[in-house]
Amino acid sequence: MTGGSPRPLGEVPVAKLGEALAAKGPGPAAGSTAAITAALAAGLAGKVAKAAARTDPSAVDLSHELDGLRARALGLADDDVAAFAGFLAARKAPGGDAGATEAIVQVPLDVLGLAVRVTEIAAALAEHGPDALSGDAVTAALLAAGAAEAASALVGINIADGPEAWADPRVEDAEERAGEARRLAERAAF
Repeated sequence: MTGGSPRPLGEVPVAKLGEALAAKGPGPAAGSTAAITAALAAGLAGKVAKAAARTDPSAVDLSHELDGLRARALGLADDDVAAFAGFLAARKAPGGDAGATEAIVQVPLDVLGLAVRVTEIAAALAEHGPDALSGDAVTAALLAAGAAEAASALVGINIADGPEAWADPRVEDAEERAGEARRLAERAAF
């Protein structure tokens, strides 16, 4: 969504996406960036899985899964923009805050789950995939883990906008899941 048009973020050229992220006011921001980063990681891991499929037929399934994760992540980037716009509108309306807050928590939770899965696959490909593409697999794992950590932070930040934030177990769960993604990526890289 750039320049006021409802264009899906997955169709926006990278330079224009950068401009949209840098623009003042609402629009794609942190949650969309985490989702897009997860999509890029899934694409890069998909490249490795397709190469691995030449000698390992089970990698074909991973390739298909990564294609689906990439598409879902791009959809979540758009969902994040819509959720945040709804949150801003609800803050202006009396009593409309709770549902809108839940939406800005759920999208990063979904990004987190997706990014963790991409990290798992990419880390496995770094260990067992083609040696010539190990750098791609490691980079995919690190990008996906970064997206997981960003999404986890957004869960905590966005929950803090809601009632009884201190009692919400999703914050600790998100932190644990992102930590596991980070550990997988670091093990793949080092």
